[in-house]
Amino acid sequence: MSRMKKRKMVKWSLLAGVTLLLTACGSGEATNKDSVYELSFNIQVPSTHKFHTEVVEPWAKLVEEETEGKVKVNIYNSGALGTLSTAYEDIQGGVYDIGYVSPSLHPDTELFPLSIGDLPFGISDPFDSTAVLKPFMEKYMAESLEEVIPVGISGTDSYQLYSEDPVETIHDVKNKKIIASGYQRVDLIELWGGVPVSLGLEEIYTSLDRNTVNQATYTSIGAVGLKLYEVSPYLTKIDMGNTALLFLMNKNSFKSLPADLQKLFEDELGPKFETMNSELYSSASENAINEFDKAVSEDGGRVITLSEKDLQSFKEPAKVVWDDWVKLANDKGFDGQEMMDFFTKTLEEEGLTLPY
Repeated sequence: MSRMKKRKMVKWSLLAGVTLLLTACGSGEATNKDSVYELSFNIQVPSTHKFHTEVVEPWAKLVEEETEGKVKVNIYNSGALGTLSTAYEDIQGGVYDIGYVSPSLHPDTELFPLSIGDLPFGISDPFDSTAVLKPFMEKYMAESLEEVIPVGISGTDSYQLYSEDPVETIHDVKNKKIIASGYQRVDLIELWGGVPVSLGLEEIYTSLDRNTVNQATYTSIGAVGLKLYEVSPYLTKIDMGNTALLFLMNKNSFKSLPADLQKLFEDELGPKFETMNSELYSSASENAINEFDKAVSEDGGRVITLSEKDLQSFKEPAKVVWDDWVKLANDKGFDGQEMMDFFTKTLEEEGLTLPY
């Protein structure tokens, strides 16, 4: 599939994200003050993060311009209205109007099927996340979501490994405390012989700075946004896969908007937001790695590229995680093997390969 087609597909994902912005914080409907609809958009990163500066903030300005001031998007940084671990419940309950969720953080909800998108060394590019997960979602989750409107599905850039000491072989992670999000990455780190630690994004920097953890898995764009180069001078380029991002809007919030504004968000503003998000995470990751390298090189830090043999030693345990996903899906009442077959077939159609 061409990159242009992928971008068109990605537009579907962000459509939801834009729609979410229209809801009022904590009300379950868009706040209307003097004919201006105020929408709360909760994001987990600080105002210095590229997701804020290059996606959310310019998009909020675009919303105000395109609606001629009828809609104002209020951005809440650093999880001010709720953490990523409670995002799904918060959006359902109208704590805020628009937000995004990582399905792997909600394995006991109806979002579980989408956690397949976070399987290690599976999907690394957000355009691929849309191309692979949109048909998967339509096939297995078309009628399972309640109180929310899916506005789109995309992803982050790929996760790398950040450390206080160089990581050049799998032996360098043995018995190390490693920050990880999503149960698949947690399981993988245990298979490596490491000790996974689950923390919120807002705790990554502090934990590395205080040496309460030794290493962290995080995206290259996110690492620069959090300035991890200040506390973790080594980046091992491992490309262990990205995090699927499902953009959601509280259903009541969307329905409370006038019909013309709903249509504007669906036809123009939503797709624009999705495109901005996917283009950021697809194109800027290498620049972020270079920026990290430049920031740490003067103090002896560096970006480490593994040999194919050493990289494969990190990849091989992923097969256990993929097999365990099928078993867990079966335990939850799904046909796990059928879902996996559909997923891997779509991966192959998109030109992606399995890690094992």
